[in-house]
Amino acid sequence: MKVLAIESTCDETAAAVVESFGGGVRVISNVVASSVEMQKKYGGIVPEVAAREQIKSIIPVITEAIKGEEIDAVAVSYGPGLMGSLLIGVETAKVLAWAWKKPLLKVNHMAAHVMANWIVGEKTQELKNSRTQDIENFYDIPHLPAVGLVVSGGHTDLILLESLLKWTWIGGTRDDAAGEAFDKTARLLGLPYPGGPEVDKAASKVTEEEWNLNKNKFKLPRPLLHDPGLEMSFSGIKAAVARMVENRSQILDNSSQMTVVSYTNLVAREFSEAVTEVLVKKTMAAVEKFKPKDVILAGGVAANKMLRELLKVAVENAGLKFYVPELKYCGDNAAMVGAAAILRPEGSELDLRPEPSLGVV
Repeated sequence: MKVLAIESTCDETAAAVVESFGGGVRVISNVVASSVEMQKKYGGIVPEVAAREQIKSIIPVITEAIKGEEIDAVAVSYGPGLMGSLLIGVETAKVLAWAWKKPLLKVNHMAAHVMANWIVGEKTQELKNSRTQDIENFYDIPHLPAVGLVVSGGHTDLILLESLLKWTWIGGTRDDAAGEAFDKTARLLGLPYPGGPEVDKAASKVTEEEWNLNKNKFKLPRPLLHDPGLEMSFSGIKAAVARMVENRSQILDNSSQMTVVSYTNLVAREFSEAVTEVLVKKTMAAVEKFKPKDVILAGGVAANKMLRELLKVAVENAGLKFYVPELKYCGDNAAMVGAAAILRPEGSELDLRPEPSLGVV
């Protein structure tokens, strides 16, 4: 089955054509148009601006994605997200499904992030085509049950995937999402939007020698780190960063070698380490409790280099396999929407309405 998938939950306008491929999904086309450059001057997403750009982009993006492919169904993210943006994708999908007389499939945007881990990579496709090994060896997809960590600008959730259809929420943040904390920290540090990648970039500029010399000056809290439950909190870390920024001049005055830039990078490094330590610790606590076969990382913050690397080490040290999407499938895209539509299909009538506050399960 080939599915045209549409994604318009935030500031991206995306369309993809995907099809079933063994136990996973193969991407035929994946097109993304983003208004991020326009949003930068506002320091964040302005919903009305995002929606206006999506109105301009939706038809060209879909046209480029289809490229003459025969479509069997139309899928769309119907939440969570910004109401204006969701309406554009949902209404477009409904019209196409009606005009083409094809099934309409609704997809939870956060579930789609998780299902990005079932997108079969190009290397796997090449191996299958070569027919040099047993076909079962070609499908490198997660084994269930699995523990999933979903981290984005609006969500930080731990879920237990007992099957493709049976998911249970087992823990998450009490307040700010990790991605939200990244964005707010970036603003406090004077880094440009989007904040998450900029904090990651600043943190990576700190050498180990520089970090070992200065890390004792930059200590942030790790809320609930030693709490036995699976709850997390990130608002306190953000508040502590604000105090570090306020005290910057005092530390700079006492250091002849530290500059404003290096100070910013050091704070970004400590912030990244604090958030990552909490996320890794809570994920591994879930692993200990539920004894899964594999561990999955998903969401926009899954692109964070430190989180990807440290969680992978922790998972593999526990004897499990770690899965995270390719970088191009971590951010909002339509290929993940198509993957969710194929592997956990949920049909919908043509009166589908957006649900901006939809949960991850």
